[in-house]
Amino acid sequence: MLALIDRGWTEVRRLAPWTSPAGENGFQPGELVPRDRLPAILEDAANWEYPEDGNWIGALTLVETEAGKKITRLSPEEMAE
Repeated sequence: MLALIDRGWTEVRRLAPWTSPAGENGFQPGELVPRDRLPAILEDAANWEYPEDGNWIGALTLVETEAGKKITRLSPEEMAE
């Protein structure tokens, strides 16, 4: 995971609340977790285990960056180059 972050292909963020235009509640990627803090944060299982109370607000999530989207959306022909 750290290699993907270091290449700029993904970010780790905390889930934040979101309300759709229709008024439905959900989640969206929130604040960025700084790369230098990740090892310490990941040592604490509470940051990556399923929350006991079912509340996902503040939980970690991986977010693909624009650079990551370019990599994962290559056609077979582009991958062969």
